Amino acid sequence: MNCRFVYLILLVFSYSISNAQYKVTAQDSAVFKQLFNLSLTNGHAYARLGELCKTIGPRISGSDEAEKGVNWAFRMLKSYNFDQVDTQGVMVPRWVRGQKEIVKIKSVYLSKILANSKNRTQLISDIAKSSYSHSPAATFECESYLTAQTKSTTWFQLPAKTLGGSVAGKLEAAVVSITNKNQLDSLGKLGKLKNKIVLLNRPMDEAELNTFKAYGACATQRVLGSNWCSPYGAIAVLVRSVSNKCDLNPHTGSIYYAKDINPIPMAAIATAAADVLHYLSQQDPQLVVSIELDCKFLPDRLSANIMAQTNGTLYPNKIIAFGGHFDSWDVGEGAHDDGAGCMHAFEALRLLKAIGYKPRHTLRCVFWINEENGVRGANEYARRSAALGENHIVAIESDRGGFTPRGFGVDSVLIQLVKAYTPLLNHYGIGQLENGGGGVDIAPLKTVFPNIQLVSFIPDSQRYFDVHHAETDVFESVNKRELELGAAAMAVMIYLIDQSMD
Repeated sequence: MNCRFVYLILLVFSYSISNAQYKVTAQDSAVFKQLFNLSLTNGHAYARLGELCKTIGPRISGSDEAEKGVNWAFRMLKSYNFDQVDTQGVMVPRWVRGQKEIVKIKSVYLSKILANSKNRTQLISDIAKSSYSHSPAATFECESYLTAQTKSTTWFQLPAKTLGGSVAGKLEAAVVSITNKNQLDSLGKLGKLKNKIVLLNRPMDEAELNTFKAYGACATQRVLGSNWCSPYGAIAVLVRSVSNKCDLNPHTGSIYYAKDINPIPMAAIATAAADVLHYLSQQDPQLVVSIELDCKFLPDRLSANIMAQTNGTLYPNKIIAFGGHFDSWDVGEGAHDDGAGCMHAFEALRLLKAIGYKPRHTLRCVFWINEENGVRGANEYARRSAALGENHIVAIESDRGGFTPRGFGVDSVLIQLVKAYTPLLNHYGIGQLENGGGGVDIAPLKTVFPNIQLVSFIPDSQRYFDVHHAETDVFESVNKRELELGAAAMAVMIYLIDQSMD
């Protein structure tokens, strides 16, 4: 038995003893009430998020908007007179979408059908029946799309967004629609993907209650699509937007090119458009897809993480870090992803300060940069924390949107402490505790602080992927009260951790 294993056993044991002896007090109840009341009646999160979204807008890493945002965040945090506010420089990648982002289809078959209103009605019904949605929404959105098309032409533009990090390209070819990796490999081995454009059309599983699990199960087709298709000779990849919603809003996101493959252009198309394209790929043997993208990488650029903290009174060298990622994609305004998470963290720090709470440990709010397409901010933060000899004991991440809070995912050791508060957490609707916490931006801390406990904020997940990485992720999609409840939930979790741990 190695020393580290013995240490972990002792650590778990000591925490269990502490939890057994700890009783929720009247003070705890009073602090919870203060934090929620203040957030709901005089909260700052919503107004600050509005400033960020409307004066800065989308903040893709390396962009002028991201750097304006960093300056805004630093000034905003300084205005609250926290014990310390600072930035931490880090070089970030700079991918730009470019001016041309065109995905269109050529179909004489479709043009002829649309010329006749009776045939068009039947077509819409057939597409909806063959779609993965099988819902009135699918019928409505397909009808909206097809009705808007020019009937005098055989070219029809699809609502599409280049996927982040894609290479540019201008090409034209037939399309093959695929729903799973086994089907892709089978067709690829038969040579049926060579010189073709592949539509990766796997939808999110509507039967999965946890939409993040549904997302994880099919987002691999977006991230790895080029790696899957390029070796079989495909020349481009279109991906069904990873969203529960059937609509005409394409959702972007990151991709990964393996070093040993030929990178090919990748774009996402809206879910309703994917239903149309899938149907046509089965019905029209003359169907042609044209793609023109002029995206590119520019040289890396200096950006920064932004930090604010309240120093601990008893354990100032032990840090409880919490935050979200400050960058966003270059569509929408990055309101839910992840402006809301940053505002949760900032507001939690402000709320605790406003009620006069004196933390035992140092509380540090962090806005990490470059989560969406590189994670360089989080990696640099962890590296510097280790180099400075800092001691992070807990890290909390909010990166699931500003929806109604439900609870937290908590690492196995820390969850024994948190469970003592379950009745109080349930009173505020945040008692859902999942074993296992984490997040993209706090994961690197685990590599340099092996004993750190990770926590993830869990809000209601049912609407998140309606707006995730899309033009609809704007300030207007955030409910003020839900955001305020989330900030208070973050604050009470920080409080109970600060009170429970030595």
